[in-house]
Amino acid sequence: MKKKTKSILIISLLLVFCSKCSLMNASVEYEYKDPIYNPAPSRNISLAFTKSDDHPDSFKDGMFIEGMKKTGFGTDGGFVFTKPKGPEIIKNAFITELKNLGFQVSEESKANIPEIQIQVNQFFMEPEVGLFFIDIISVIDINVHIIHKNKIYKRRFKSLGEVMNIQCYDILYPIALDRSLKNLTKKTLPEVVDLINQLQMENNAF
Repeated sequence: MKKKTKSILIISLLLVFCSKCSLMNASVEYEYKDPIYNPAPSRNISLAFTKSDDHPDSFKDGMFIEGMKKTGFGTDGGFVFTKPKGPEIIKNAFITELKNLGFQVSEESKANIPEIQIQVNQFFMEPEVGLFFIDIISVIDINVHIIHKNKIYKRRFKSLGEVMNIQCYDILYPIALDRSLKNLTKKTLPEVVDLINQLQMENNAF
């Protein structure tokens, strides 16, 4: 009986501890590393990446939350905030990858070069609590606008990142986020690059 009582007590203390952790807000730092594209020779093509902002309708409640914690029972717990904020993380990732692809990237609008702007519809992470495992899911949903000579080309991209563990730790959030960002750049950049190359060919035709 004593061993059984001791085991029950230990399990109860673990549940209480984990529940308290899940009810506390967390701030996770993230830096985009290990880009998917290796540095390439310059393409001698300039572009401007001028804006990466939250969509006006994304946070109607006024709270810029990047993630949610849940208790072991699946109920909402504390909030998760990122440093830097979501739009800045996406901007840094895109600029890093575009430079590696050989583009000359500035952050100021200039005449006669394509301009990239991003609206972030969703940038969020939360756990899905199962019986034995917890999946941390990261969702990114963006609108990409490429502006050139009074024309606006629009595309929407979504990506997911996932990491599984037997317990929910703060360190899992940036891992899931990184996987989601890598998936986002793999989906988005080929189309962006094709369009920019097409616009460059049109410029050279005149």
